[in-house]
Amino acid sequence: MPQPNVHPSKTYLSLLRSQFNLLPAYKVQNPALQRLFREAIAVQKTLLTFSWNQLEQQARLCLGLGYAEFRNLQSRADNASELNQIDHRMGLEFLYVLRGIAISESRDQFATNLEDGLQQMDIDSRLDRLLAKAEEMVGSEVPNSIVERLRTRLADIGIRADIQASMEGLASGDTENISLLNAYLPNTDKPLNPGLESGADAVMMCLCRGLLALVHAQFNNAVSTGEHKPGFSTDDIGEVKAITREFTDFIEGWQKQIYSAVLIGNPENITNISLLFAGEIERNLPALIGAQAAMHNVIQELLGRGSGGLAERVGDIAVDAHFLTRKAIASHVACYRLAASTSGLEIPKDIKELQKNIASMSFSTALPNGKNVELAKLSNHLDGEFIEVRGFVKNVTSPPQEGGMLLSHIKLHDPSSDAEANAVVRFSHLPHAGVTKGAFCRLSGIFRKSSSLLSGRPGVEVDALALADIGENSFDIAFMRLASRWFQPWRSNANLYWSLGVQSPDSSDETSQGAAELLFTPLIR
Repeated sequence: MPQPNVHPSKTYLSLLRSQFNLLPAYKVQNPALQRLFREAIAVQKTLLTFSWNQLEQQARLCLGLGYAEFRNLQSRADNASELNQIDHRMGLEFLYVLRGIAISESRDQFATNLEDGLQQMDIDSRLDRLLAKAEEMVGSEVPNSIVERLRTRLADIGIRADIQASMEGLASGDTENISLLNAYLPNTDKPLNPGLESGADAVMMCLCRGLLALVHAQFNNAVSTGEHKPGFSTDDIGEVKAITREFTDFIEGWQKQIYSAVLIGNPENITNISLLFAGEIERNLPALIGAQAAMHNVIQELLGRGSGGLAERVGDIAVDAHFLTRKAIASHVACYRLAASTSGLEIPKDIKELQKNIASMSFSTALPNGKNVELAKLSNHLDGEFIEVRGFVKNVTSPPQEGGMLLSHIKLHDPSSDAEANAVVRFSHLPHAGVTKGAFCRLSGIFRKSSSLLSGRPGVEVDALALADIGENSFDIAFMRLASRWFQPWRSNANLYWSLGVQSPDSSDETSQGAAELLFTPLIR
């Protein structure tokens, strides 16, 4: 097992300068949410010790805390929903009582008495008592910003309510734009659920970071043990493919259940299936991670004995396995977001769009896939064609560009023919995404015999997937895009896939940081 690095790396020192502090915007959260951020950021520190057992423990802590706080948010949302219902019912009763008074002979006397009562009332102390009851029912403090807005709104309420004019309006049958009602009726557009939406964001962050850390901890731990089938041959390919085929069926089967639940629209059913799917991901993913570690070790053995063609076939399966892993992580976040949206929290815009459009969506849509071309057969006559190439990553860099444009250059190598090819990805830092030297890579894009993005050299300009447009008609894409603020299966929407790589203790080499996403990806976009 890799030992802790006694010499601080450049990456460690860079992160240390930031002191792993919470972002200022999150320091105002309640203590429970602050802990979610602290533990998620602690994943970075643990990763830099290169103790995979400690990283796995930290990952499981994040998952446990995230789940516990999710259940807490559900309870708070239920309480807030009950408060809103009570508030709304009392408001309607207040309206009916006022309407009755407004058409009675005692209207003028009531208005005079109400004005006198408001002038004599200690509004601040009454508000304090009401806030104390609300906090007890919701289970958390009402933020100071909300308290200040309430105090401002209640100041001089007698004057703003314009009681006499309001009573006259009610007597004439008007219930709109009545000042007295505006002051007393609940605001149905903004129900009382202080801090729940930001709490949900923090929960998704902690769960996502925990699952991603668990993947890298278990992968690196398994790779270091060196366990794999010795003497791997062509006859074993079918057994390896069966692993990814089984996990594909698992992911698609559960996503179809989510699809059906959202289509039917039963909130309780959506919540239950979503949480069950998330739990099954946590239960099944470790086996796929172990299989990827075995594939990694098999590939190294095959390359060592000169079986380049067979190594490529295993590498292609490893690419599929890693993308299935990324789909599982995105699905895990998406499940919790759906469950949260049906648990009394405000429904986010992207989930509303999914619910609105799902009746016209197909379950899945094939993504653009170029014509398969071997590296040895790349030539100028393919200029301008949309092709797919694959090979082992010989080098990957993200050099500075004039004008600040972000580009990543990747060189692929075919060990069978010893052919090489260049590719470029726009708006992406592939080393920070975890693309490592030695990983197997498959990408689609336009071949240019002289690419301006590669200083005139021939190469493939990797295609950018229009996932937002595709997601309007494809449920599986729209579903996984629910996780995009926390995790992106397709980095920068690039039509590029790669096999999982190890995290090297030598952080001066960006091409050997397989777990770089844990270090360089924002907690929340």
